[in-house]
Amino acid sequence: MITESTIIAAAIALWIAQGWYLNTRLERVHERLNVILEQFDGLREYLYEIDPQFDDERQLLDEFQRSLKAEPSFSFAGMHHTELIEEKKQRGKRT
Repeated sequence: MITESTIIAAAIALWIAQGWYLNTRLERVHERLNVILEQFDGLREYLYEIDPQFDDERQLLDEFQRSLKAEPSFSFAGMHHTELIEEKKQRGKRT
């Protein structure tokens, strides 16, 4: 009886220890993944800023933001931006 309860207690302790160990490993994996994703996001923003392929999109977004700041009236800049993205997709360019 004592041996059985000792075996059961040891099995439960091992099960808890294994769960804790796997949880800490998973947390470390998530931390590394977050670092990698942040680096890729920074690279994406940098490439968007310097890539001449996106000049027309930047110009339309600037127009849209200027129109919002100037006066809160109706503007077609958002619609033009959507049309430009769809046109680029049809031509097979990046958006």
